[in-house]
Amino acid sequence: MKNLISIICWCIVLILPIATLSQYTQKGNEQKYILRLAQMGIRVDAKFQSNTPQASRIMAAWDSLYDIGKKLQVNNTLPDTIWEQLIIQEINKAILGKDFKNSNRLHFYLAHIYHAKKLFSKSIPIQLKLIDSSSHLTKIQLQKTYTQLEKAFVQTNEFASALAIRKKRLKNGLAASSYDLYQDFELHELALNEYLIYENPNREKIVDQYKYYRILGVLYFENGKIDSAKKYFEIGLKLCAQNLKSGNKKVPSKIHQINSANFKGLLGRCYMNKGAYNKAIQLLKADINLSEDDANNRIFKMIHLANCYVKLKDGPNALIYINKLEAYLFKKEDKRMFIRFYDLKQNYFELKKEYDSAYYYAHQYITLKDRHTSSISKNQAILLLSNIEADARKKDLLITKANLEIERVAKKAQNASLWASIFVAIAVSITLLLLFIYTIQKNKSRVTIEKKNEENELLLKELHHRVKNNLQVIYSLINLQKRRLKTPELDESLSMVQNRIKTMSLVHQNLHENDSLKDVNLAAYIKTISDYLKSLYLTDEKEITISLDIDNNIAFMMDKSITIGLLINEIMSNSLKYAFKGRTKGLITISIQIIQGGYQMKVSDNGNGFTNDESTSKSLGMYLIKNLVKQMQGKYEMESMDGTTYLIYFKA
Repeated sequence: MKNLISIICWCIVLILPIATLSQYTQKGNEQKYILRLAQMGIRVDAKFQSNTPQASRIMAAWDSLYDIGKKLQVNNTLPDTIWEQLIIQEINKAILGKDFKNSNRLHFYLAHIYHAKKLFSKSIPIQLKLIDSSSHLTKIQLQKTYTQLEKAFVQTNEFASALAIRKKRLKNGLAASSYDLYQDFELHELALNEYLIYENPNREKIVDQYKYYRILGVLYFENGKIDSAKKYFEIGLKLCAQNLKSGNKKVPSKIHQINSANFKGLLGRCYMNKGAYNKAIQLLKADINLSEDDANNRIFKMIHLANCYVKLKDGPNALIYINKLEAYLFKKEDKRMFIRFYDLKQNYFELKKEYDSAYYYAHQYITLKDRHTSSISKNQAILLLSNIEADARKKDLLITKANLEIERVAKKAQNASLWASIFVAIAVSITLLLLFIYTIQKNKSRVTIEKKNEENELLLKELHHRVKNNLQVIYSLINLQKRRLKTPELDESLSMVQNRIKTMSLVHQNLHENDSLKDVNLAAYIKTISDYLKSLYLTDEKEITISLDIDNNIAFMMDKSITIGLLINEIMSNSLKYAFKGRTKGLITISIQIIQGGYQMKVSDNGNGFTNDESTSKSLGMYLIKNLVKQMQGKYEMESMDGTTYLIYFKA
């Protein structure tokens, strides 16, 4: 009994000073935060309460810190829990005072805090309301709200909602490229190509330079190009070292230090991929040690670090970080974190030969991973289809931008000419000088316009190439679906859809490969379609000749060429499939002639012909032929005498 009393006394003696020290430390931190707030003009009491409205000062303080371009500057000044408390207080005051403008603006900052903490169930409803009543937000705030909302939907596996937000961003001019959405949808090759084409590597702000090299390296890493990823991470690390050495005062030194640590962590992943686990551990620890204000980065890097220890069969060190991760992941809503964490725990328990636990976490991992993969796969095709529309939008934006630049240069030349005319009246010598300057400027303008036109041609060719590739992806996706089908009728229908997609794709191929960027050479285009259909439908047993009589000088714009191509596709497909049943030889003739007021297109075969019932058929093919002719404001005739003949008349 005496021993028990003695032990209790010693525990009190040891614990009381620790508790007292902890209390003093907490009070010391609170005093430090109150002082920092006072330096920013924000007055609060010991409980961070304020009786007077201070919304404007809080928002101004937040904006001045956030302008550096990194959320850690906000967290370095005050913990996010104190920011959250201050902002909620001001929101309540604004609501009571019916100050809806400040209420909306304060909700923007509150949503940002919840998003950074991965509390998406809190951030998403706020951001949806902000978008519905966006009149009180600046353009930058609205853009950040859309960006964060899209990311939140991705990280909670609501990919359809994320795609809907991206469409709104493109429509409102709040997104220049789609690399990040491709990345989220695990279309890694498309993400890398999009980033290389549309993102400018020459950035003025240092933080933006770090961001460029970091994202580019990550995209190469996700494509399995580890050496290229390592190259760009090392460029970023070298840039951090240069800025730290030069003592750049525009950006706090801690920004360079944290970015340097982040590049080291990313390099650690490269070494981990190559099996150099000891080297990876050193680099990952350097990143983790400077990630106290970026919990999400710290969590992902700790998962990689623990996996390195598992690979080295170092169970005790792996367990240290697994236990830390258990605490950090509390209340997190990012599904990707839990997928990687469950995989880590499965590997750890396999190392410890605790197979029941390993099986449990393997089941958790597979369930969450399958749900994630299923959701991704379901929405990839939708994203690729919508990308055709997005590419067209980007094409229009590029052309508009180029036209504005040409107009700006032309106006500049006109202004120079006007000034020259004014100075002619003053003195002959000044006039001669100004005429000389004007000539130089005019030459420069001409060179600039020619250069811009060359750039526009390259961009348009690239856009045609990308649209063709996207159509090919859709073609391939349908192929994958066909393999899973057992119904011949459905398989045939999908094949017809593929033929129509291929016909549209060939227009973009023609424009990409030829000098003209707007007119399609009809003879070459129809020759390509006929060769494709012939290879698709004919076997070695049949010898069907395709005769083309089309003037090489006939060319149409893209829209009309696609319509003509679809007509040829439907008529030729019918002929190749049905006209020569029971025959080994046959002839299909296609001619386009210029007639008064327009063109005459004749497509005929010397096959079996068709009955009256077949001529009035309501099949999809006949429906398309009628509507395609109507779309061209034309008319057509069809007869069956020694085969089948279609005569189609349309205006120029």
